[in-house]
Amino acid sequence: ILAKTGKVTVSAAKAVIDHKDFVGKYQLTGSRKLSLLEESLVPKLEDWYIIPDQVVNICKHAQITTGKPMQMRNFLLRGPAGTGKTMGAQAIAAGLHLPYTLMTCSANTEISDLVGQFIPDTGDVMEQCNFGGKLPKISDIIMHPPSVYEELTGIYDDDKTEDDVLSKLIEIAVGRLAQKEEQHGQRIRYVDTPLLEAIRHGYVCELQEPSCIANPGVLVGLNSLLDNCQSITPPTGERVQRHPDAVIIVTTNSDYAGCRDVNQSVISRMDLIYDIESPDIATMVKRVMNVTGCKDEQETTKMAMVVQDIASRCRQTMISDGSCGMRELKAWVLSTMITKDPYESALSTVIASASADPENRADLITTCLEKQYMR
Repeated sequence: ILAKTGKVTVSAAKAVIDHKDFVGKYQLTGSRKLSLLEESLVPKLEDWYIIPDQVVNICKHAQITTGKPMQMRNFLLRGPAGTGKTMGAQAIAAGLHLPYTLMTCSANTEISDLVGQFIPDTGDVMEQCNFGGKLPKISDIIMHPPSVYEELTGIYDDDKTEDDVLSKLIEIAVGRLAQKEEQHGQRIRYVDTPLLEAIRHGYVCELQEPSCIANPGVLVGLNSLLDNCQSITPPTGERVQRHPDAVIIVTTNSDYAGCRDVNQSVISRMDLIYDIESPDIATMVKRVMNVTGCKDEQETTKMAMVVQDIASRCRQTMISDGSCGMRELKAWVLSTMITKDPYESALSTVIASASADPENRADLITTCLEKQYMR
């Protein structure tokens, strides 16, 4: 990238992978047919999305090792926020033509949150309402509301209308449910998490930000699932065997506040590990122009250069209380399309996101923003 006399020359972006040559081209089992519901869970890639090489490589490894003694089904994507890790996980599911599920971890995540848990069983609402008989038919309510009202309440009143009957039905239903909740010995039932659902049925599950989990031993509980034995026991005591198509994609960033290193025993069970870095200027520009609809490549390139400078300056000066990457660039471009003032929009997007400290922001304005945009 060269800047001369105010003009920016951008090196050509590398060849873009055509969606038609990728989507559904890496199916693991050619004979597998998805249900209509499963088909609806297969991600659809936006036209603007540029497929990274790492995504293609993961799909190739998963497909080629299918049926072998050691299938490659565990993958880790690391990188700063906004570099496309989650979009990459969804693209992998699209390439494999598999449903996509997602679990986002937090500091309080426990192993039970990952493999399934028991929740109160509310059962069927109408069943629990228990009107003492079958529900009245709509036709009966329309034909003679007073008679239906009498069945519900024991009171006959010629003035009662359809609305009165419906109101009474709702009142009874709410009362029965409230009474049910007050009873002791509430039934509970077990539900699968998105992770266990993927394991059972052979989906792609993104396990997002496990590095945020406060207890470092939580992910170790998944080791049996990631190992060759490929099974796990949820709270019900059932032994769930991992479906041969089930793919786990861990996406994480260890550089931000609240993040920790992923346990080494989990790292060692990842088949491929990719560090997803911020894309080069040419790729940033193309992505942002595609997703925002901006047509000014010259201006978008200048803005991408500022974002790269801000990210570099933050690393050099240990500014770590914010973020500046692709998401912030998209927001800046969109705002500028509205305000027509890149400098003003930068203050409330890329500069504001980079740090909450006024002195840090002033430094970034002077050293980065005003290299391209002067006030």
